[in-house]
Amino acid sequence: MTGTPAFEGLATLLDGYFHEDFRAEHGSHEGAARAFVRDASPEEREEARTALATFIEWAEGVTRARWQDALGAAGGSWRPRSLGPLHEVLALLRDGDEG
Repeated sequence: MTGTPAFEGLATLLDGYFHEDFRAEHGSHEGAARAFVRDASPEEREEARTALATFIEWAEGVTRARWQDALGAAGGSWRPRSLGPLHEVLALLRDGDEG
């Protein structure tokens, strides 16, 4: 089994917007993602979008415990129970650059 890849590109998104109080501050993972899209530079959005897409692709082939540990190592404190919310955040990151 290979080691867990590093996902440094997620740090700005996760540390800045998915911290322990993100639900109180943003209401939901969608609200946090929208705030990131609004506040981040185009380069930060692209870096986060690319890193999250790579993360999801990798996570689909490993156990939930493993991808949750990797998400924790990447930053923030959010631990979704499934990949669905991560797909929703990715869609918002993609839509944010189109609108």
